[in-house]
Amino acid sequence: MNNRMSLQTREWVRSAFLELLDEVEDIKSITISDVSKRSGISRRTFYRYYASKEDILTEYIDILIEQYGNDLRSKKLANFKEFIVYFFNYWGHYDHELFILQKNGLFTYVLSEFNKMIPELYATISAPWHIQKEVNSREIIYTTRYGVGGLWNVYGEWLEFDREKIEITEVAKILIQSFNSL
Repeated sequence: MNNRMSLQTREWVRSAFLELLDEVEDIKSITISDVSKRSGISRRTFYRYYASKEDILTEYIDILIEQYGNDLRSKKLANFKEFIVYFFNYWGHYDHELFILQKNGLFTYVLSEFNKMIPELYATISAPWHIQKEVNSREIIYTTRYGVGGLWNVYGEWLEFDREKIEITEVAKILIQSFNSL
């Protein structure tokens, strides 16, 4: 019971935080009192779970990335083009939440957290386009940073400028067409 209540409280705080971020243009204008009040808990309870607003953000992003990794592990993608389609379709489900982070200047947190988790994720996913495991770990880091950075930058561009104009699947098609022309 206690663990379930703890998970529920954390969910209330994350949801309240995202709602507040959606209403403002700067994370600095949100107080811990605002988050506590919106989530229906006391400040004291808030501090049992989090040390700061940034901790909420980090936890939220880590949960998204963990869910992404779990989903990706269950897929049998035949090639990198299928991965591109999968990547944009998957994250397209979170466009509203990620747009909220972006409009508050927090989208770089997503990339930063993704970069921390990518080595573990890479090691647990078998994909035909992966470089051999025997390759120097620095090569894997450079390769994954290149891919992740590129995909997240394209996704961020779509969020900021084209989210209301074109479907995310069109972005995947654009990238695939550019790869085909190489």
